[in-house]
Amino acid sequence: MFKSLSILSALAVVVGAEFTVIARRENPPTGFSRVGSSAADQTLNLRLALAQKNISGLQDTVYGVSTPGNPRYGQYLSKAEVEAYVAPTDDTVSQVNAWLASNNLTSSPMTSAGDWIAVNMSVSQANQLFAADFSAFQNEDTNQTVHRTLSYSVPRTLRASIKAVHPTTTFPVTLERKLSSSVANTTATTTKAAPLRASISPDCILSWTPACFQALYGIPSTPAAPAANVFAVAGFENDFANQRDVQAFLQRFRPDLNPNPTVTLISVDDGINNQLPAGAGPITVNMEIATALTNGVSVAFISTGTVDNDIFSEFLDEANFLVSSPNPPQTIVQTGPFRESLISPEVAESLCNSYAQLAARGVSYIMDTGLWGAGGPFLVANCTPFDPPFPASCPFVTAVGGTEWTTDDTAEAAWSLSGGGFSGIFSRPKYQDEVVPAYLNAIGATLSSPFNISGRGIPDLAAMTQATYIHDGVTVTDSSATDNSATIFASMIALLTNERIAAGKPGLGFLNPLIYQNKGAFNDMPAAIGESSACQGVFFNGTTGWDPVTGFGSASYTRLQDVCNKL
Repeated sequence: MFKSLSILSALAVVVGAEFTVIARRENPPTGFSRVGSSAADQTLNLRLALAQKNISGLQDTVYGVSTPGNPRYGQYLSKAEVEAYVAPTDDTVSQVNAWLASNNLTSSPMTSAGDWIAVNMSVSQANQLFAADFSAFQNEDTNQTVHRTLSYSVPRTLRASIKAVHPTTTFPVTLERKLSSSVANTTATTTKAAPLRASISPDCILSWTPACFQALYGIPSTPAAPAANVFAVAGFENDFANQRDVQAFLQRFRPDLNPNPTVTLISVDDGINNQLPAGAGPITVNMEIATALTNGVSVAFISTGTVDNDIFSEFLDEANFLVSSPNPPQTIVQTGPFRESLISPEVAESLCNSYAQLAARGVSYIMDTGLWGAGGPFLVANCTPFDPPFPASCPFVTAVGGTEWTTDDTAEAAWSLSGGGFSGIFSRPKYQDEVVPAYLNAIGATLSSPFNISGRGIPDLAAMTQATYIHDGVTVTDSSATDNSATIFASMIALLTNERIAAGKPGLGFLNPLIYQNKGAFNDMPAAIGESSACQGVFFNGTTGWDPVTGFGSASYTRLQDVCNKL
């Protein structure tokens, strides 16, 4: 179901008589420049993705247990059942370990299934084993130096056993996240929007508080019933959830709730929850929204420690931790996407397969699409190609774009910077087979368009970007980010999941098949406009139905609740 970018082709290419290329870049991505060869004795902490027994079978199973109307709907797999699909064969493990041992190297498993392993080696060893040329590349923005190769290979006899190696051709990323009021000064450029659906207090125009979201989307405020249900907020890159700010936020905006909720710390790679004010970033805002909107649902904070100054390695380690966990949270929100072009397709596919494993176990994984507008940052002058956000482009997560209140203060409309578009790595999933072609036909998209017309479309839906928050004891009323959007929607899903589990039903699990079957549960925004200044005036426009600006629009809690009650 996957399709790779041509510049990062993972097709087998024979080098000499012994090696097969896994991935190759012609040049480093925009923002990086080569400054010399890596020292031969420099240590590399490599992660190898091994071939899984039956990943296509697992993906088919995900759709079966996640699609309403399917006889298997809601019959989620156990950890052991998932691992039966994804564990490498004994032959694969033996071949890879023998190859490593012949080079005086050993591996350690990164997952309980053994489909990811870790190996430490020197640059000279990596260059020899992977026919690579590890070099020092400098990030032109941060001046950070990293060690990467523009190409790597494996022995031809091992190509079927080794699917990906990281870090190699995937470069470090910086999460597109902000904690300030400056990004709020981008107003919707439409004169029309979705009709006003609720009685919104005039105060909301100046300060979007939890009460505003409850009124706009019909989110209840009554205490959640006791249930074995956990809603987790994922944090990376030394971004922490400040408890004092969360407490102050609840005391001010949800005085009916416990101001000191128990937030369970889930630590990955020795992750902590630093309570120094300097550590309070966008994750604190996410936690404020999550605790305020879920009415007492158990909340957790997944904190992943820094890994070689490489956020993608943190993403990998977090996913591998979760798939190995006996009881992962039922709902997870992860914010902070980055450019697809920074990621080698084979590594992106392997991470996406980890999200598929979680989907098979009934986890709702929700991500935001960032604040890039239609084309993504750092576009070349000719707009080729647009650069969509990852991991939101993975077809096994739910991607949330952004909306905002219109300039005439009457209704909700698309946020002009809402990230969206079409993946250059992942093919269109079958749940989009009707709505995405309809959109492409409506705009006259062709093979010459600056995006992949056969790619997975994003986002799936949208929610308000504007939110009031408290930072270091100070109330900030003017902030916009799709971090907020994803957390608002994820909070709604956590509440709906809680209702189902309290009633003895399974959770909602992977949401997208349900979403695409029930577009009537969303508030369409046919006049939405994408980022008109993305590149030479090129943008995605909104249409009736799904579009790559707001997806199906924003969710109505009561309508989604009606859908869920019938499942």
